Amino acid sequence: MSRPRVLLAGAGGRLGSVILRDLSESWDITAAFGPGCENGLGCDLLSPGDRRKLLGMEFDAAVNAAALSSPLECAERPAECLALNALWPLVLARECRLRSVPMVHFSSDLVYSGGNPPYGSDSPAVPVSIYGWSKLMADMMVLRNHPGALLLRTSVLCGETGSRRRTFSQDVLSGRLRRVWVDSWRNHTPLKWLAGVLPGLLDDGLSGLAVACGDTCRSRSAYAEALLARRGLPVEHLQQEYAPPGVPSALCLRGDLVTDDLELQ
Repeated sequence: MSRPRVLLAGAGGRLGSVILRDLSESWDITAAFGPGCENGLGCDLLSPGDRRKLLGMEFDAAVNAAALSSPLECAERPAECLALNALWPLVLARECRLRSVPMVHFSSDLVYSGGNPPYGSDSPAVPVSIYGWSKLMADMMVLRNHPGALLLRTSVLCGETGSRRRTFSQDVLSGRLRRVWVDSWRNHTPLKWLAGVLPGLLDDGLSGLAVACGDTCRSRSAYAEALLARRGLPVEHLQQEYAPPGVPSALCLRGDLVTDDLELQ
């Protein structure tokens, strides 16, 4: 039986690199990296020409893991944020619906304000940052233009990644990160688990919006301490601080798909 041909946008990112690494034996992946990559298919998703070239390829399903994911970078580059995080998923959704193929798009818990947890797939979304608004706009436009698409709303991605951008857990375990927030609560989510559930979700034909995350809502400081303790590493070097203004405090999720938040870290 032939492997499904899957278009993967954002293959060089934290999540995309894990999908490419872990699912290449199950899928025949066309991996679209960002511009300037040395290996693979370099594609500037902000370029109409590059998008047309990418969407001219044959594929049986599409996974969009491409995003400008730093809220700070989004605030500094709002036009690029909206183009990549909102308009590109819309273009991909329309193409997938035209071809009648499934699509998976990754959303974020930062579409919520952090004031009335726990948040589920049925909770009202009111972002407090341009990053959150760009992700919410994408969610609404993808489902409107491709009702058969699957949106996975998730939280802080943790675990080993092949991306140049490290995860929160990597920084904690390496000792690079010492200052941890005591008042920012999230459902830290293992990358390897999130990538691993994708084949089954596509095979089952799941569509609509689902929350996929770690099963325990912890503060950044509590997660860092639990992760270090599981590895038998000291925690005394951690410095507990309050999050800066503008960071949502309690973003606890009520997941549809959940796993041990410390698993595979």
